[in-house]
Formats: sequence, structure tokens, C-alpha cells
Amino acid sequence: MNEWPIIHAERCDAREVQFTNEHAMIHLADERIMGVPLAWFPPIQRATNEQRRNHTCYGDTIHWHDVDDGIDLTAMLTGLYIVQVSQRNSRSEPHVPITWLYLDGGARRSGDIEGVPFVQDTRNFPQDIRFEDDNLIFDLADGRILCMPASFAPRLAKANDSQRMDFQRTGLTLRWEDLDEDINLIAMLTGFYDLDKPHPEPAVEKAEAPTT
Repeated sequence: MNEWPIIHAERCDAREVQFTNEHAMIHLADERIMGVPLAWFPPIQRATNEQRRNHTCYGDTIHWHDVDDGIDLTAMLTGLYIVQVSQRNSRSEPHVPITWLYLDGGARRSGDIEGVPFVQDTRNFPQDIRFEDDNLIFDLADGRILCMPASFAPRLAKANDSQRMDFQRTGLTLRWEDLDEDINLIAMLTGFYDLDKPHPEPAVEKAEAPTT
């Protein structure tokens, strides 16, 4: 079996972070947005606006210097954190650093699309799907949010509201039969969304984070 990187590094680079009341909305290089619950990262949640602005993006890692905390996008995009991140709130000081959020050896390779790397499936199940402006938004089972530009699925982008909500889910694959459109969430989270069918490479532009 070929060795695959766990995420598509170029597409998953962090470019910007915006904040809602509950999430850090991390803008990626290809216009996707990953929303991470602030409750998982108490130092960042408690930080002032000035402290939140003092961060540096290192590819798939973001570090907030004033509060000495960070977010590992590889862990966040795959759901492969070692234990439930919410347990950070009950752990003793000193605060657990970013390296604690890393990959679980119990993960498995997806069978849905050849070549898609390891993910933790149950945390990635969509609990709700909605459209806001030009984004298709997935509320995932563990509280993360994935915002996907509608342009990634051209038929969905042109569809009406009724057509958009007429889909079936099998595992982590969503199928719009009438539109002949499929979205595999594993591929969409990890950035390997063109393994099963060609997609145009989206332009790297700033996207607005939806409110939650």
C-alpha cells in the first residue's frame, strides 16, 4: 500500500484566524474554514483580543505567543487527537502543550476513497448541514465545524434550497441523487477532495467566517 500524507499540506496551511463566541475559525489556503471549539483551548478562550491577535501560523500549526498555547490542524482536520480534547479542562497545571494533541494509533484508513489517509470516523459525522452565503457548513459530532465553499460542488452551488437538502448519507459520504453530486467528508477534511473526481483548484482568497 502506498504511503500517503495524512493531510494535503499545501491546501491545509493556516492563513488567518477569526473568532466567534464559541469557535476559532481557521481559514485554510484553499478557502475551506475549520472551526475549532474554544472550550477545548482554555488559554485561547480566556485570552484578550490583543493576545488572540498575537499568533503565528506555521503551516498546519498555529501558536499564540502570549498564552503559550496552540492548535494542531492535522489533529483538528482528522479528528485524531489522543483523548477527548474537552478533558484538558480537568487536567492539572501546567497546561498541556500543543504536542498533547496528536495522532491516535487506533485510527484506520478510510475505505470510501482509495488513498485517503487515516481519520477517526465517529468524531467526523455531520450532525447538521446548512448553507450560509457561499459556504456549505457541516457541524461535526464533536463540536468542530467545517465550512466548504459551495464552488467546490458546482451543482450544489446552483441548486435551490429544496434540492440542497435532498441528500442521503452513507458513512461519511453525502449523495445528492437528483444533482449527481457527491461529497466525501474524509476527503474534504483532509484536503484530498480530488482523488475520486477532478475539482478545479480554488483560488486562495479571504473568506468570511459564518456566525455561529
